[in-house]
Amino acid sequence: MVDDMDLTDGQPPAAARGAGRGQAREEDIRRRAIEATRALAAEGGYESVQMRDVVRMSGLSSATIYRHFSSKDHLLAATHLDWIKSLERSRAAARPGGADAADRVAAIIADTCRAMSRKPRLAEALIHALGSSDPGVRDCHRETNRIMHDMFRTAVADEVADVDEFIRLIGVAWEGALFSWAFGRMSMDDVELVVRRSARLLIAGAAAEQAAG
Repeated sequence: MVDDMDLTDGQPPAAARGAGRGQAREEDIRRRAIEATRALAAEGGYESVQMRDVVRMSGLSSATIYRHFSSKDHLLAATHLDWIKSLERSRAAARPGGADAADRVAAIIADTCRAMSRKPRLAEALIHALGSSDPGVRDCHRETNRIMHDMFRTAVADEVADVDEFIRLIGVAWEGALFSWAFGRMSMDDVELVVRRSARLLIAGAAAEQAAG
């Protein structure tokens, strides 16, 4: 019977092909907008990211950009998320070096801080944007936190009794230090030292609590 046969010679149905093209178009729009935002922020920091310049550099219309990103803060937060995803894919993040949990966490922190130091104006702009109340920023921040949580969980393994609490606390320390850096109150070297020290103290404290209990 031919009623139930697929007569597309192995090609996906038209609806699936259309959906695939639509997804590719969406991904292309996001990529072009994020690349333009990254270039602008890397050159001049937070204030240099203006939507009219993103439109010019990306070749997208303002209506298209605003259909995907509610504000420049949302664009910057999406750029930050894109960078964190690339960090997640790196070999260093997948297999952080170190003899114990504290060393492995420190390796992730060091790699991230050094990457930010290479493009300080971009990093500063990304951190500034994360302070926005824009719902799009919150969504990107939530996904960023999930990725960092998974990276730290891999690094800590089973060496800390309450892994989730450790990750939450080290995240608060790191985010606070990065905001201090973005507003000129700390150097990136100071950020790395503070967060590495915080990680070691938290892990030592957790181990002491476990032994006492």
